[in-house]
Amino acid sequence: MSQKHGIALIGFGRMARISHFRHILCHPKLDLKYVVEKDTAMASNFVKQYRDDIVVVPPSDLQTVLEDKSVDATFICTPTDAHEEYIKASLNAGKAVFCEKPLTTDEASTQTCYAEAKKKGLLLFCGFNRRFDPSINSLHQRIQEGEIEQIKNIRTIVRDKTLQPKEYLKTSGGIFADSVVHEFDLAGWFIGGLPSVVYAQGHAWFEEVRELDDVDQALVVMKYPSGAIVTIDACREAKYGVDHRMEIHGSNGVCLQQEGGYPTSVVSLGDNGELRENRYADYYALWKDSFEAQVEHFVDALEGKSVNVVTAEECTNIAKLVAAANDSLQTGQPVKL
Repeated sequence: MSQKHGIALIGFGRMARISHFRHILCHPKLDLKYVVEKDTAMASNFVKQYRDDIVVVPPSDLQTVLEDKSVDATFICTPTDAHEEYIKASLNAGKAVFCEKPLTTDEASTQTCYAEAKKKGLLLFCGFNRRFDPSINSLHQRIQEGEIEQIKNIRTIVRDKTLQPKEYLKTSGGIFADSVVHEFDLAGWFIGGLPSVVYAQGHAWFEEVRELDDVDQALVVMKYPSGAIVTIDACREAKYGVDHRMEIHGSNGVCLQQEGGYPTSVVSLGDNGELRENRYADYYALWKDSFEAQVEHFVDALEGKSVNVVTAEECTNIAKLVAAANDSLQTGQPVKL
């Protein structure tokens, strides 16, 4: 096997621990060399359960990590407001970058980061993992092949089972940047380009969310120049479990993602009525395959075996949509793009 790619994982919060850390460790072409995390005690205790040769350092030692020639790429999993700093530092050190979504906090910094990556000739990948989910990927392929012809409307439901802790919500960027951002990505991926108008409404059912001037339930409506209308129903807490469903209605039929939330599609019918397995308890369980597949794609792109499918233009458009949804929520008015 060819030499492994050395990796530095920057940020070691929940997403890094339950997903990226494990997928990097399990990938035959990746070698995790460093974890950069301000809570070094927590990170060290976690890491040593798996390997004892991974070096854990605080952010103040980042430059030492980036100067290590055995490191080929960084995985950035910090809060979004730190993404730009770490992306630029990594690119300036000649490292390819895998960055959690969204790439940055706004359109201008997103463009700046991609411009720097282009200038350096380095890979900059933004982890919109849901594109790599088998069901959603199949939907996209069917749309691209013209199965339902012209898209008329897309309806999406996305709900988490449990509200995230307040400490997480503080740095999440809000419901549009943290949760709905995935649906913004998929809408653009399916339809292409930007909508002409965005309208958002929301409500905070939880006091801790109100205190952050955020909402935990949101509905977004977007109309595209083609006439296609997208509706996104998002909620940060649903007692019945994680839920993701999508319907794409076209001029020649409809494509449905119906079972997003269950481990299988098996249903039992008998004297006790209709029985099926419980829904997934958390979003990682639902999207596990997509997280693994996006890392595989990153490695292929790093080795020049595939083209980065998440483009600079798409990420810039997503930043515009997050800003537009926030503006609409605050003003109560539709925002034209």
